[in-house]
Amino acid sequence: MLTDIQRLQAMDLDVWQLRHPEIYGREQEVIQLPDHCQLLLVCDHVLTDQDAWLFGNILKSIKLSADQARQLPHAALAALGDHHLSWCWYIDSPEIIVDGVKSLYSLPLAQMHDNPMAKRDLWRQICQYE
Repeated sequence: MLTDIQRLQAMDLDVWQLRHPEIYGREQEVIQLPDHCQLLLVCDHVLTDQDAWLFGNILKSIKLSADQARQLPHAALAALGDHHLSWCWYIDSPEIIVDGVKSLYSLPLAQMHDNPMAKRDLWRQICQYE
């Protein structure tokens, strides 16, 4: 299920977020992940089919299914509500870090396909939690 932010990104539209929505009589929209979501991919790019294939293989390596993962852009992390996440995987440098979860950091998936060192680095990060 795509969030409004993901729909806008899929259409190549910029996402703007109010820092103080209460000034305009609006409340901050809270993003609720499904209870079964265990991994959040924080990435500002829509995954290509090849990226999704690599992402699926990495999920399998940590014993998760695609249904247990969601993707949000970096700007949406400020609106993340209560969750049951175990993992948070950041593509590029995050401004906001989700507390209390296992954190992974990597290059964009599109840059990892032919980069064994980047894959090895990600695998080492995964293994440190085992």
